[in-house]
Amino acid sequence: MSRAPAPPGASSSGPPAPSTPASRARADRQSRMGVVSGILTIVLILGLMQLWLLTATMNAVLGGDHAVAWPALGASAVCLLLNLGLLRYLYSLERSR
Repeated sequence: MSRAPAPPGASSSGPPAPSTPASRARADRQSRMGVVSGILTIVLILGLMQLWLLTATMNAVLGGDHAVAWPALGASAVCLLLNLGLLRYLYSLERSR
């Protein structure tokens, strides 16, 4: 069996590549917005995790259990470092533009 020829201008390997500088800039902006949205989602999750850590630690300390304070501080510091790393990545993403 033979296949029918593709219409002129159609590509069988997927969507055509952007051909004008404006369409390339638009595609680049859309891909960056996807990355930024993903980073904001991760930052939101890390922020909620830090709020939960603060609440759980305060509850434990006020209940007399002082052993959880240092591990909670360490986990919160890790969350802070992750957030700072993501912020640095965002700055480098903006600088490369």
